[in-house]
Amino acid sequence: MSVLRWMINIVLFLIGAVVAAMMTTGADSHFESDGQSVTVSLLHMVAAKQVAFVDGWLGVTAAAGESGDQIALDIAQCERQFTVPAGLSVSKGDIVYITVADVTGHTPNDTAYSTSAGAGKIAFFKATSNKDTTNNVVTGIVLPNLAS
Repeated sequence: MSVLRWMINIVLFLIGAVVAAMMTTGADSHFESDGQSVTVSLLHMVAAKQVAFVDGWLGVTAAAGESGDQIALDIAQCERQFTVPAGLSVSKGDIVYITVADVTGHTPNDTAYSTSAGAGKIAFFKATSNKDTTNNVVTGIVLPNLAS
């Protein structure tokens, strides 16, 4: 191979590498986790297995923690039992929302729970049963964290 042909091949290779590097933004992804939980940084104390809104995520705490701790917040789409406010009527098929502005520390206040969508609300779960009015428990499937 002549020196000129060799130099041309090198230049073409380098041009191709530059073009490929420019075109691959976002095209190369790698598995990070199963997406069933997210690590959050606490500003307030939380108990284990409590509903919490932390770092823009609504879920269930995997462990107790204090301000400054990092814990896993379970956001898995699974069926759970939730204790809801006595005054909240929930029927099978209803979506229960949390109003993010109505959270104290990381804990949603009773008034944060509703069955109507709106600005500043996150759909939390879809009820798979009617609320048991004796103990205010309803089962539901956790929904993806999407603000409405």
